[in-house]
This record gives sequence, C-alpha cells and structure tokens, in this order.
Amino acid sequence: MFKLQQPSAAATLCALITIAVFGAIFVINGDAVFPTDDAFINLHNAQVLRLGRDDSYQGVPALVGATSGLHLALLVALEHVFYSDAVALFVLGALAGLAYVLGIFYASVNVGCSRTDSAFIALSGLMLAGALFQLVNGMDTGLAMAAVAWNIKLLTDKPRTIWLSLLCGMMPFVRPELSFLSAGSMLILLSSKNTSPRFKLLSAATAVAITTPFLLWYWIDTGSVVPSTVGAKMYFFAERYDNWAKKLQLGLTAISYAAVASFPLFLCVRYIRPRPIGVLLAAFALVFLGSYFWSFPGGLLQNEGRYLYIFSPIVLFGVACSLSSPFRRQGLRLAAVSVLFFPIAFTVQYLDYRARITGDRESLADLTKWIESNFPERPTIMIHDAGYIAYRGHMPLVDLVGLKTPSAIEFHKRLTYQSAGELRPSAVAKIAEKFAPKYLVVLQDWDDKFAIVNGLLANGFSLREVYVGRASPGTPETNLYHLYELKMPEGHVPTAAARGRAENTEEVRSLLRFDPT
Repeated sequence: MFKLQQPSAAATLCALITIAVFGAIFVINGDAVFPTDDAFINLHNAQVLRLGRDDSYQGVPALVGATSGLHLALLVALEHVFYSDAVALFVLGALAGLAYVLGIFYASVNVGCSRTDSAFIALSGLMLAGALFQLVNGMDTGLAMAAVAWNIKLLTDKPRTIWLSLLCGMMPFVRPELSFLSAGSMLILLSSKNTSPRFKLLSAATAVAITTPFLLWYWIDTGSVVPSTVGAKMYFFAERYDNWAKKLQLGLTAISYAAVASFPLFLCVRYIRPRPIGVLLAAFALVFLGSYFWSFPGGLLQNEGRYLYIFSPIVLFGVACSLSSPFRRQGLRLAAVSVLFFPIAFTVQYLDYRARITGDRESLADLTKWIESNFPERPTIMIHDAGYIAYRGHMPLVDLVGLKTPSAIEFHKRLTYQSAGELRPSAVAKIAEKFAPKYLVVLQDWDDKFAIVNGLLANGFSLREVYVGRASPGTPETNLYHLYELKMPEGHVPTAAARGRAENTEEVRSLLRFDPT
C-alpha cells in the first residue's frame, strides 16, 4: 500500500483516476463519439495525410482547415497504433487530459502544496467549469490546456530544464494563441540570472529546432505560416467591423459565463507567484482577450466557450498558490464555496455534450448515410460543416465558410468581412455561382443565424428540400440538418471550377496567405 505523501504515489493515483474517468466515458458512450463537426475535420485531415489525396476537396492539402499542426501529427501517429481512427482521436484526447491533470499536479507541488492538496487540485481540473467535456470533444482544446499546465509547471521548476524551451517551440503549433505565452516564457528563461549562457544558448537552439519543421510544413502545405482557419473564421463571422457595443456585449457575455462557471476559484489568480510568472500569465490573458475582442468576440462563445478553457490551468495554479501561502485560509474558503458552483457548470457542459452527440451529430450521420445511398452519381454538395460528410462520405464538397475550400475565403474577405456580415448572403451566392453545387446541406441553427437558404433565394437560386436528417426523439428542430436541391439562376454560365476543374496546389496556396486587411 502506498502513501499519498510520496510524489510518485500521488501522481500515480491522479493518473489512474483520470484514466478511469475517460474509460468510463468510452464505455458509457459505447464507442468513440464526438459532439462537434470540428472533430471530424481533424479525422478527415488525418485521412487525407494517410491516403495522400482528398476526394472531397480536390487539390486541397491536409493541413488546410487544421488549426493545430501538432494535434494532427499526433493523431496520425496514434492511428497507426489503434484499430480505429476515431478511437485514436479519443485516446489522444484522453492523453491530453492525463497530461493536463499531471501538469497541474506537479505545478502545485512546485509552489509548495502538499501531495494531497496537489492531487485534489489536479483532479478538480476535470470538474472545473465542466472541463472534462472539453477534453473529449475531439478537438485541440485539451492539448492546449495541457500545454498551458506544463508551461506553468516548467516555469516553476528549480532548476529549469531544457524541456521548457522544447515546449515553447511546440506551443504555437498547438494553438496560435499560445504564441505569446511561448515567447514570454522564453523571455523569462533567457533573462534569468540563475542560468548559464551555455544553457540559454542551448534552450534557444532547442526552441528553434522544434519550431522549424512545423513552419516548413505549414509553408510547404499552405504557403503560409499562419493556419488558414484564422482567416476563414475571421472573414466569415465578420465581427471585426461590428459596432463596439455589440462586440463588447459578446465579449463580456463570454467572460461572464466563464467567471460564473469558475466562481469563486478564479479569484485565486491574485495569489499567483513568483511575480514574473504572474505578470506573464496576466499579460497573456489580456493579449488573448484583447485580440478576440478586436476581431472575433463571438468566437469566445462557440462550442460552449472552448477557447477560454486554456485559462483553467491558470485558475487552478492560483488555487495552489493560495493554499501554499499565508493566504491558505482564504483559499480554503473559496474552494469550499466553489463546491456549490462546480455541479452547475459541469451539468451545463454535460447537457450540451449529450444533446450534441444524440442530436445534430445523429442527424448529420443519418443525412450523410442517405446521401451515400441515393446519389450514386456523386453530385457536388455545398456545406458549412466541413468534417463529417468529407470523412464518412465520398461526394465532391464545397465549404461555404472556407475552412476546406480556400476560394471561398476571398468572397467573404471582399463582401462579408467588410460589411460586418451584411453581405454574407451575397458572398455565399457568389461561392455557389462559382462551383455550381447541385445540393446544399445546412443545419437549421446556422440557417436561422445566417439566412443561408433565404439569401440564396434572394439571389435567384431555386431550392427544394429533399431530406431532413433524423435524430433522437425530442431533438430540437434547430439541431437537425436539411438537404436542399439547389438550382442555379437562369442564364448563369458555370465557371471552369464548377465544371469540375480542381483547384491546383499553387492556387490554393495563394488563397491561403493570411492578410488581416
């Protein structure tokens, strides 16, 4: 029998409990299931890398539509180990969750918490704001949370090791938002008076050595070192030129939800030490939130606020700092009050997770199966959720957002973005005119928000509903996918692309070069 006060025993206990939690989720769901279409974009991108071709988005490289190059690389590696690529993606999320928990544990130990306190803090990371359901969403959220947790752990190591510079070299390719945290961490390391010039030189060389292959991969595959998803989402959602009142409302709403979900533990961030790390984390938060306020405040609300979960390790580190300081009593009081709020946020995330995997995911799966059975001629289909149909289907697709169809980005940049979304229907119509798809697949919720069907009708297209994807009883209408037959306006002459010419690689690369203007 081991004692919890032993570091290895406490860490092992955290690991075993975390593995058991993910194992239970897998068993309860009966398989590897994911609540959002973005997870299937990851699976499709990995599929393209394995096969060396993309039958759905012809001529488009695998890295297009992938925000996290590291996540994609790890997924492809795990797919060689597991019998199912979906299982490989689930295991990747579980491993990220395990790394997240252990990173918090060791960071807590580093600032002086007992092994017992550290274990409780680390495991509470699965409950905080329902973080567990962000770790099983099939996206790069969990990997980003783990990266931040280990960044804090390595910054508090005494002495610091080369692992910090290695992680800093990888973080921008976990998520672009982590670039600032990576640069700030390297600045702290290189300006430290307690490390030798030789170690600093080795650290800088290590970071460059890790960064260079990813930069080359991005450049060779897309012609840009910035993921194409950055521009595609910014131009489509077009919030940069919204009025400030609306942007402020969106941003403050997202932050308010996050504050309530993590209340009152987020108040512990004021106890973070040592000071340089506290300043870095505060600056990172300001830059992160400021950039979203400026260009994409609504993004903070998407997928149950998943982008904000990179702050969960920071909040928990604040708790650890409070419990290992003269302010321990205050920290314990806040932890006691948080017991009242943890179940609320956890339940909200759970309900959304269940609603998605039994609602719109089932609807899209059913619709995709129907398309495969009824369209042997493989007509071109226009979609906005670019993952599942490409992963499970075999139809030529046009992504009207632009994540997987780079040509669409130009229309949104020229029309949607500059008009703060007012001309989005015109941009979608232009995309349809260029590619002349025979059908349209749209989620009712998206149609309600962005008037996709009515916008096409207003631009002279004819639409006829063909099929509605079935889902579990009680699924709201907004969570159902609809298939429409789409006919071009009379007198329209299809472009070369619409007649079947695939976009060549050079054209794709030129369209992917990110220009924030």
